Amino acid sequence: MMNKKRLPPGILPIQFLILMSYSSLAILALLPLFFEHLGGNRREIGFLVGLFSLAAFFSRPFAGWLLSKYCPRKVLIGRFVLILSMTTLYLLINSLNWFVVFIRIFHGIGFSIAVLAALLIVVLKVGREERAYAIGVVSTGFMLPLLVVPYIGEVIIERMGFFYFFLSAIALVAIPFFYAIFKKISVPQFSEDPSVQSTGFFRLLGRKKIFLIFSLTFIFEVALSSSISFVPLLVHEHSSMRAGYYYTFIGLSTVFMRLYAGRKLKFWGSPMLILPAFCFLSGGGVLIYLSYNNFLLAISGLISGIGVGILYPHLSAMVVEGIASSEKGKVLSLFASSVDLGFAMGPIAFGWISQALELRITFVLFALFAFLSSFLLIVWGRSELFERKD
Repeated sequence: MMNKKRLPPGILPIQFLILMSYSSLAILALLPLFFEHLGGNRREIGFLVGLFSLAAFFSRPFAGWLLSKYCPRKVLIGRFVLILSMTTLYLLINSLNWFVVFIRIFHGIGFSIAVLAALLIVVLKVGREERAYAIGVVSTGFMLPLLVVPYIGEVIIERMGFFYFFLSAIALVAIPFFYAIFKKISVPQFSEDPSVQSTGFFRLLGRKKIFLIFSLTFIFEVALSSSISFVPLLVHEHSSMRAGYYYTFIGLSTVFMRLYAGRKLKFWGSPMLILPAFCFLSGGGVLIYLSYNNFLLAISGLISGIGVGILYPHLSAMVVEGIASSEKGKVLSLFASSVDLGFAMGPIAFGWISQALELRITFVLFALFAFLSSFLLIVWGRSELFERKD
């Protein structure tokens, strides 16, 4: 059962870049509190939160083209310039207007392209057998910041206010920016076969397996983003509770799965783990409904984190199987599009539904949606999902 995997060289610098980048994003997970402070209702908050990922979604075709033409490291540095600029502009927000929309759109575009460039470097560096583990290690950078950063953000807001809250976000994004400039990151080159024609995005999406993974990823991200975005508003109704407990334990559970299970378990990387992962993700969402204290909130995060820890590295590794090296950037771009679309539509839909229904009930509805829709898709496409080749 145990099969220790080794991390390919050059992966840790990419992990650090993603870790610090998502630290800035993790503290901004508390933006709904700021938008509420400015007088926004749940629909407006959901829209502004989701707009970040919606902008990223529409930028993906451009990102795929950009990464097929230019070195991913250069793209990475260029996007960090945009991210740092947009994060700084949050300091100037004093009302919910078109200026906020502008910031959210360009922040989302810059962030999504930077992360895609980093993941492409990882995919080019590793083979199939190590891919799920390597992506799992790198993607711990998505969740590790949730262990402490939102909790610290809550304390900063309570004791110092939103100005210092945004200064902290700026400092967190400045670190990876300068690291990317001064750290030499080698990028493997692939040679294109001139006889092979480039495949368009719609043709790639027309492949059943890619469509299935796109859809499953969308469902996964809808469930995850809605919880991450609206847990702060849920606990805001109870002065004795902190959203930081949810973020800490979902991050802790996710990191444990990707680092320990990814290295130790022989069946890590198997598509058979996808359905159980959705069960954990949905179960954690249902438990949010029952969370009237910090202990239950932490347990809901812990259970959801098991599913999150499995889903992202497995789905991202599966989507590039059997894809030519020259097309992996486009396929990763499609995969990232499904992440962005799910992260955009989750908060937007949750905001509209929770405006009409009780907030807690909406968490249950989204959990049931994630379980039932993923189950039907997996049953329909099991022959495609469980066939492995590279």
